[in-house]
Amino acid sequence: MSWLKRKLFRKKISITVIGIGNAGCKIGEEIIHQLRESKLTVKSLAINYTDNFDPKIKNFSDTYWFGKREKPSANGVLEVAWKDIQSKELEIKSKLEDVVFYKKGDRKSEDDLALHLIVGSGGGTASAGTMLASNMILDITGEPPTVIYIVPEKDESSHVQYNAATALHFLGFSSKGPQCPIILFDNDKLLKLLQNKNIDEVLNTSNELLAETLTTTILAALQESTHEEFDADLKDFFTSFTRDARGLGVIVSLDKEFETLEKAQNVRFSDIFFEELDENSSLTADVTRAKLGYLTITTPTTFQSTFETRKIVKKFEKGSIKVALNSIDEPILTIRGILTGIHPDFVDRFWEILEKGRDSRKQIIEKETKLKQTSIELSK
Repeated sequence: MSWLKRKLFRKKISITVIGIGNAGCKIGEEIIHQLRESKLTVKSLAINYTDNFDPKIKNFSDTYWFGKREKPSANGVLEVAWKDIQSKELEIKSKLEDVVFYKKGDRKSEDDLALHLIVGSGGGTASAGTMLASNMILDITGEPPTVIYIVPEKDESSHVQYNAATALHFLGFSSKGPQCPIILFDNDKLLKLLQNKNIDEVLNTSNELLAETLTTTILAALQESTHEEFDADLKDFFTSFTRDARGLGVIVSLDKEFETLEKAQNVRFSDIFFEELDENSSLTADVTRAKLGYLTITTPTTFQSTFETRKIVKKFEKGSIKVALNSIDEPILTIRGILTGIHPDFVDRFWEILEKGRDSRKQIIEKETKLKQTSIELSK
């Protein structure tokens, strides 16, 4: 029996994936595929206006299309999408009750680990649906879900920026919202790296990268760490998604290969980690401000690797970052992790979105005011 099967046998790991809107459903589709390939227990639900996917999504265990093909969609307008989705509130809540792994008041074993993920973006349907569904899951389970939110590109239209600003504030920081941990993912990084590819290729690559990073982070957490000092386990990993992780978060993924085993044993990988962190994380942020986090480091374990791991942990002195240090007899370095509970003050991209959303809202109000003040004369 493999180490993965042994660990899965001892601990029940269950993950719900709820994709909302076009981008959320497409990314959720890839996440579900990779989690199932890794033999994890997955429940899933796709929510969108209509089934307009090409190719059709096939990995979700259940779907809910709340619109009609003959009726035009909200076309990205958040308020219209909110009314459309809210009118189906009871039906959506029933679907969500079927897909969650526990409900408020249930007794759970400490080895029964479950994670509820919502994947959304700045579209009208995705933003409104994510806001509504997250509050429903909080009501059903007693715990806020984790939201994976794809932030709009910097040149996206103003109404998309407004949607994202409204949704992010509600999800994480409004007293009326669920105050979820929010993992931000920025496609702008990939757009810079894949300049020679068309937008569809970039978005497909982005979807695959997000799904692969999230899945391999979970799988890395499944590994047994035998290190005396750095032996964080799955419980530490799941803690990074709890209510205490309220705020913004990033996924970290770093892979390095060296010419010889000796070089891998002696590399100063703490320097590599922080020097290359921007390009190897899902969003530019001061991650050392994270309140919670989990990192798994796989490398040839020596005194040097222990020393380097201590240097990384020391940088996160403001929070509780758990680390699993795993040994491998190959010339490679792999770091996977999740860093959460970062205050928005340390995420410039967050404020860019809110400022663009505010400016967009001002323009809309000004246009509406001008329209009301316009007099129309009709002459024969």
